[in-house]
Amino acid sequence: MKKPLSLIALAATAAISLAACSAPAAGNPTTATSQAAVPSTAIDSSAPAEAPADGTPITITAGDVVVTATLNDTQVAQDFAATLPVTLPWFRNAGIEYITELNGPMTETGPFYTDVQPGDIVYYNPLDSITIIYEETSSVPTLTKMGEITSELSVFENLPDDVDMRIERG
Repeated sequence: MKKPLSLIALAATAAISLAACSAPAAGNPTTATSQAAVPSTAIDSSAPAEAPADGTPITITAGDVVVTATLNDTQVAQDFAATLPVTLPWFRNAGIEYITELNGPMTETGPFYTDVQPGDIVYYNPLDSITIIYEETSSVPTLTKMGEITSELSVFENLPDDVDMRIERG
């Protein structure tokens, strides 16, 4: 997959400031025409899903891998839910997260937070990107939590570095 120049510059910035958990990605949130090779991996259905009581359930599909998640009731999460279903190109950053860049901004009203946890889905408003965090990391103060993964996080470790993921209401 050929990366635009903006992705290369942003990757260098991310390497310089590893404390920032949401380095931007280059991409286009249109339906992709080619799917990256994704290993066939099943999630452990015996793992307890700790979904919030309220919110919008979603599924994230990358090849044969299906991940469940829930979007919360923040305005940015509601804006994103209104775009579903959508297939977006994601890229792995620093072995801790997958990032996709949106075409334009979502409504950002906060609250901002810095206590990111594995499984969080966050919106990074300076670069209109969404990040799925799957490993421990630090944070920047411009993130809004928009949801969380409710299934096993280890499946992200086996995905390709660049992968198309389809997000749908679950």
